[in-house]
Amino acid sequence: MWRKLPPQTSVLERSLDYRHSPSLRGRFIAVGAFTIILIAALAIKLVFDYSERLADISYDRLLRSALLQMDENVGQENGEITIDIPWSAFATLAQASDDRVFYKVESSSQGFITGYYDLDSTPALPVEQGGIQFFDRQYSGETLRFAWLERYLTEPDASGTVRIALAHTRLSREDMAASVTQRAVELITLVALVSIVLLVIGSQLILRPLHRIEQELEQRTPGDLTPLTLKTPRETYHLKVVINDFMQRLQTNLEELENYTGNAAHQLRTPIASLKALAENARDIGKPEEQHQALEKIVQQCEALSDTVSFLLNQAMISHRLQSKSLGLIDIVQPIQESCRAQALTAFRKGVMLSFESDLDEAVIVGDTMAIEQMMQNLIENAVRYSLLEDSNERREVIIRITPLPHIYRVQVIDQGVGITDADKQRVFERFYRGRYDIPGSGVGLSLVKDIANHHNAEVQLSDTAPHGTTVTVDFPAFQFKGDHQ
Repeated sequence: MWRKLPPQTSVLERSLDYRHSPSLRGRFIAVGAFTIILIAALAIKLVFDYSERLADISYDRLLRSALLQMDENVGQENGEITIDIPWSAFATLAQASDDRVFYKVESSSQGFITGYYDLDSTPALPVEQGGIQFFDRQYSGETLRFAWLERYLTEPDASGTVRIALAHTRLSREDMAASVTQRAVELITLVALVSIVLLVIGSQLILRPLHRIEQELEQRTPGDLTPLTLKTPRETYHLKVVINDFMQRLQTNLEELENYTGNAAHQLRTPIASLKALAENARDIGKPEEQHQALEKIVQQCEALSDTVSFLLNQAMISHRLQSKSLGLIDIVQPIQESCRAQALTAFRKGVMLSFESDLDEAVIVGDTMAIEQMMQNLIENAVRYSLLEDSNERREVIIRITPLPHIYRVQVIDQGVGITDADKQRVFERFYRGRYDIPGSGVGLSLVKDIANHHNAEVQLSDTAPHGTTVTVDFPAFQFKGDHQ
């Protein structure tokens, strides 16, 4: 089934597309035609068997009638068994004009009486006296149809049994079976061909809803991701729902990418402009001491810009991972411990001590290890940064604590820094928002924390630490094992 391709598709792409995409209609027709042909072949086989049985039933009646007429003319004369074969018996069999007739009559007392002496008249199966048996047997290179009868003699001076075997060839039977079979085959073939034609026509009608969906999607502009609204049958309804859901997710991702790109460009433009201004100022300074101070500011600005770029790249990587990787069972204790180890030395150099508090050996949730590590690193870096008070040499402590609660695992990052105002608590999770510009930062750390928490169905809360500081609490749903009634 050929379909219309967009104009920009190359000839090579079209050939590859059709070569690796078998037609659904072709598959449907092939399977349907194979089924029809299989049923037709089975029907022809059944008709062939039935026609043979029908021919045997019809001509066996002639054999029976002729055999009974011969049996009626069995008598006794001068102590010997005789038979006067009536003309009517052969006249009955003469209805099969192309067949030859063979017969043999013998008795248990006299042996062979008349007929073909070498004709094997032994019955194929044991039969009761007086019963007629029909069977096929080879004679003189031909297949004969036999009717065999044996009965006791009822004459006063006779004893024993008499056996009569009457046979004729199968030519008329085969002609009759062939005639019935030929007509049936012609009819079955005609029905099969009509069925295949109707199948081809019906497949076009059945697949029409798919063609309508295809045409509507092809006629859209590249940026049109509005839901499909055309009416479809029940079988294609779920396909339409899946396509609409996919386009909705794609639209959401594009909007997030657009917002992210715009905000990132805005955030990078300011430090780059400031860096350029500092470099120009350092170039024009003549005194070595002032030039050294200007260079120090340039280095600091480069570090801040490097941090911003790192945060942006990490956020892009984690966002892509959350959308492309499925969640699995993980032990949340391990990524949190790894994050603490990774940040311990950096925090110590800045005068902040990290403390990990947990009595749990294992805390299983449904999540992503890399995303949890990135979230914890952002929280710890943020806590360390805001723990550095101006004009204070007091060593601060940041506590990372895991507490098991009913159905959840509570992760807390507790700092003793400057704290966050109530007004800023409502906005700190917004991307690129910074409550204080006197403390270095990019404004994307907590927004990424919020995204990761939402992806894990976790709740994030901010509270004040006594006497000062901030506590970030993340409640992760615990994975409930079978039989676990925690």
